Amino acid sequence: MGLVIFYSTQAILALAALSIPMLMSVYLFFIREQRRSAVGLLLFGALLVRLLMAAIDPFLHDWDERFHALVAKNMMDQPLKPMLRLIPLLPFNLEDWCCNHVWLHKQPLFLWQMALSMKILGAGEMSMRIPSVLMGVITVWMVYDIARYWIGDTRVAYLAASCCAFSYYQLELTSGRLMLDQNDMAFGFYVTASIWAFIRYINSGGKWTWALLAGAFVAAAVLCKWLTGILVFGGWGLFLLLHSQWRGDWRHWTHLLLAALFSVVLFLPWQLYIQQAFPLESSIIYQHNTRHIFEVVEGHHGSIWFHLAQWPIMYGWLSMLLFFPGLYALYKTRPGSAALSISLMVMVLVITGFFSLLVKTKMPSFTYPVHALMWIIAGLGAHQVLHFLVERFSINARYAYAVMSVLLAIAALQPWEIAGYRSENNEYRARKIHNTYLYKNILDIVPDATDLQGRVVLNLKDFGDTELMFYQGINAYNWYPEEHRLDSLKSMGHRFAAFESHNKQQLPDYILSDTSILIIARSLR
Repeated sequence: MGLVIFYSTQAILALAALSIPMLMSVYLFFIREQRRSAVGLLLFGALLVRLLMAAIDPFLHDWDERFHALVAKNMMDQPLKPMLRLIPLLPFNLEDWCCNHVWLHKQPLFLWQMALSMKILGAGEMSMRIPSVLMGVITVWMVYDIARYWIGDTRVAYLAASCCAFSYYQLELTSGRLMLDQNDMAFGFYVTASIWAFIRYINSGGKWTWALLAGAFVAAAVLCKWLTGILVFGGWGLFLLLHSQWRGDWRHWTHLLLAALFSVVLFLPWQLYIQQAFPLESSIIYQHNTRHIFEVVEGHHGSIWFHLAQWPIMYGWLSMLLFFPGLYALYKTRPGSAALSISLMVMVLVITGFFSLLVKTKMPSFTYPVHALMWIIAGLGAHQVLHFLVERFSINARYAYAVMSVLLAIAALQPWEIAGYRSENNEYRARKIHNTYLYKNILDIVPDATDLQGRVVLNLKDFGDTELMFYQGINAYNWYPEEHRLDSLKSMGHRFAAFESHNKQQLPDYILSDTSILIIARSLR
């Protein structure tokens, strides 16, 4: 097919090869103590691994990457009108975000990023995922920088950054495999960036420029997923209340207010615009967002332990175990400012408690925005354990830290999970590759390819219409209309084609016997 298909062995070998810069980075950081070069090499390794993950699946994943990809592609030409289907030829329900016309189901920033990338590099899976690749690499650096200023130990910062660099969860968000894919990737990035800017604001002694930057990142987070993006403002206010020297300084409170107002100035115009331009659609989506809190939406239910149960998947069991000595070290030694440590930990507790105890709808990535802080706690825990081992058994500290860094990275990467999904025995993946090949090459496969242009393609499978529209720009539906509606559309000059059959749906006789409809005798799996 001319496609690179990674099965288990190939995936592991590719991951191992692209992890070599990370091993060199560990050697430079802990053994040679060339730390600036080591961090640069770690970032390069993180870039290579993310590029691999962006290319490893040559298809659009079902939930929800294919929908995001199609809307982003349509925004390449009309950035202010998010559309899933350019030409809604058949009836649709405004409330069905999977099948409607104007698509406001998510805020637009991550879609604009994807659209810009495809505008520059061409529409495709890889180019659509490039913004996540870049945000992932920058996140690794921000984790290092946050830990360096918060904990005050570059070894802890490096351990945390190496975990983030090879985070299985973030890598699979980049690949599009995990639910909400590029959306959650962008949201996590901008929340992390707002926390980073807040910490740099503190470190600068309270420069207003850092406050404005934090506000800009908050606005970006809101424009990716909505109001959870204001998380840092709560931690910021708590920090000012707890910090004895800053508590009574009106200048710092003014900066917090300035940052909040600046964020509103940046994210409010889009809300006002869509309410005016698309009043029905925007009303529905705001109601939909509120429903997540009070009722289970789209079957996404779970117990109060749901989000805690996601942590081993997000961080790996080794990091989970290290959270406990990390929290102990945070309590015992109070690295950095106690006020800062408390405010950051309260952010973790608030977002976890809110989505666990109050919000009825449960989705895996709801607590992901604080992942940077979780990696830093794990890095601090590793540092605490290593300090104990070095003191107790007189082992070489440099080599102990180097070994721990590699172990943490492997545990965070969970290569068995990445490779297992790419196994040749994965029928879902094989089916996606087969169908995507047909979508990409349909103009070459159909006997009269030129006659397919301008037709509406019917009878695709399982929302495959979104994928065909993404790859070919042909209007398509995963169902077919009733005979009278079809006749009416034909009388208006519309022409049709249809896949003959697939394992869920056969064409009716009134379509099969209609010689004006081009029948595509190819099997969808």
